[in-house]
Formats: sequence, C-alpha cells, structure tokens
Amino acid sequence: MQIVGINIGPAAAPSGLPLVRVVFEGEGGESVAVEMARGEHADGALGAIDRAKALLVQTATFEMPVNGNDVSDGSAERDDIHSGESSIYTFEYRDGDQARQVPPAEMPSFEAARAEAIRCAIDMLVDLEPGADDLTGWLLRVRDQAGNELCAIDVAEAQAARQANENTPL
Repeated sequence: MQIVGINIGPAAAPSGLPLVRVVFEGEGGESVAVEMARGEHADGALGAIDRAKALLVQTATFEMPVNGNDVSDGSAERDDIHSGESSIYTFEYRDGDQARQVPPAEMPSFEAARAEAIRCAIDMLVDLEPGADDLTGWLLRVRDQAGNELCAIDVAEAQAARQANENTPL
C-alpha cells in the first residue's frame, strides 16, 4: 500500500479507555487504522506514528489460531502455534544518515524475521530517489535480543527480491 496520508485523532475502547487512533491512508482508497492506549507515545504525533508502524510490523507477522474459532470478538480460545522456537528481533531502518529502531517483535524464527526485513526493504525502495538518496549500503538490519546484527538487507538485495516477486505468477 502506498501511503498518501496519515491522520491522528482520539478514539475510545469499548471499555471507555481513551485511545489514540492513527490511520494510514492508501492511494487506492484503502486504509489501515491502529488504535493504542494514550501515553504509549511520549513524542507526540511522530511518536504515535512510529509506535503504530511498529505495531503493524508485529501484527503482520502474527500467526492466527489453528483451532478454527472466530476471534473477531476476542472471546475465542487461542491455540499457541509456536513450538517455543520464536525469538525477539529488532528491526533497524536506515533513515538518511541515521538509523531508527522499532520496538522489538516476536517472530517464529530468524527466517521469518529475515523475510519480513526483505519485504520491508522492498517497500522502502519506493521512497528512494536516484541522485538524491544514497542507493548503496544497507536499508534494514535485523538484530537479536542482545543487539547483535543478524543480517542486513541492502538496496541491491531488495531490488533483486522485488524483481523476483514481480516475475512470480500469482
């Protein structure tokens, strides 16, 4: 989804708890809303946006229950589909000459974390401008819980993965 707008405003949980809603609007009319408790983003609007992005990354890698129960109302029992092999990973994004980390996310395996990093790096290619941005070096790094770098996805690898995805029939 190509983001064309972001809106931030108040919301309320069914319990009445005040929330902050961040809505990412796409160019095709689609949108994604993230609601979070107030106070989780001490840095104002930019902090709320960063936290919402982190929650989306975590949600995108979340596996659903395998018992077939409807979880739409939040009352269904949940089966744990992880075999205890999941780990905590931190994604570090290149932002110009700086790096930004999103809050750590639990992933079922390093392979899943690396696949997510590649997908995110492909999305980052859209924002790079030849001649204006440095198209060399890393775009995204994956770190383990101790902060050790496990892999780095560079521009060339992201471009190759995008090309491979475009050539894969649906």
